[in-house]
Amino acid sequence: MLGWHVSVYRQPDGGHSPAAFESPSGVRIAVWQADWKGLDWLEELVKDGKAIDLGGNGYPWRFTARAEHLVMRLQGGPPRANETWLVPEGSYFPDPKAWVGRTQVDQEGVQQCRPDEWLLVEAWDES
Repeated sequence: MLGWHVSVYRQPDGGHSPAAFESPSGVRIAVWQADWKGLDWLEELVKDGKAIDLGGNGYPWRFTARAEHLVMRLQGGPPRANETWLVPEGSYFPDPKAWVGRTQVDQEGVQQCRPDEWLLVEAWDES
């Protein structure tokens, strides 16, 4: 496994409750590529009861957590983000618009999140 393509979204309904696996994604506030341990921080949040693992098989895998637990991790640069994104030979991108080729954090969008707002995290296996 090469790693993960991770995106954090606001929910279109305002994020007043946790997302479900089938919840639609709203505005993306962060995207990055991480190494193969790039979801360890999310798994730790789940273990600590600060995030919910919504399941998946890596195509994608989804989580939900309140902004209070995610925002601070995005502001200084997303966890385990690759400085330079790698593109494996023969890669297929189901949504080419999702591939931006570099880490992006919408600082204004991140700042607009209420601490109690539930966000959606989507991770795609880049094997």
